[in-house]
This record gives sequence, C-alpha cells and structure tokens, in this order.
Amino acid sequence: MHDMPRNTAPVAAGWITLGVTWLLFLVPIPGLGLLGWLGNLAAFILAIIVMARGETAHGVGQLVCSLVVSPIVYFIGLALFVGTVAVLDSM
Repeated sequence: MHDMPRNTAPVAAGWITLGVTWLLFLVPIPGLGLLGWLGNLAAFILAIIVMARGETAHGVGQLVCSLVVSPIVYFIGLALFVGTVAVLDSM
C-alpha cells in the first residue's frame, strides 16, 4: 500500500506559535505578556492536535515547552521589563 504523506502543518504551526509566544514574553512592553499567554494557550491546543494526528514526539515536545519553558521565558521577560523600568526611572 502507498503511505500517504503526513500533514506537518500543525507541527510547524505549533513551533511557530511557541516562538512568537516567547518573543512576546521577552519584549518589555506592558500588555504583551497577556498576548503571550493567549499564544501559549494556542500552542498548548496545537500540541494536543499534533499528538492526536500521530506526531507524538513533536506533540510531547511542544506540550513540555508550553508547560515548562514558557513560564521560564515569561519570568525572564518580566525581569527584563523590571530592569528596563528601573533604568528609565533612574534617568
């Protein structure tokens, strides 16, 4: 039988969503963190879709990144924001 090529669009969309989410977390502008959390929710849902479509390794990787790496990146971005505010306040 011929194997049908797998649709890797959800896999790519999940990684791209995580990348954009982390970028939103790191930019020290108020309000972008909230958009980042919405993006993280979308990445979480995409990870579940990826696992349901049979790409378990990619899905688990995206799920772990969404649940573990994203909060770490958020707090790094929060530290950058606080540092930026401190520098601007001292001027």
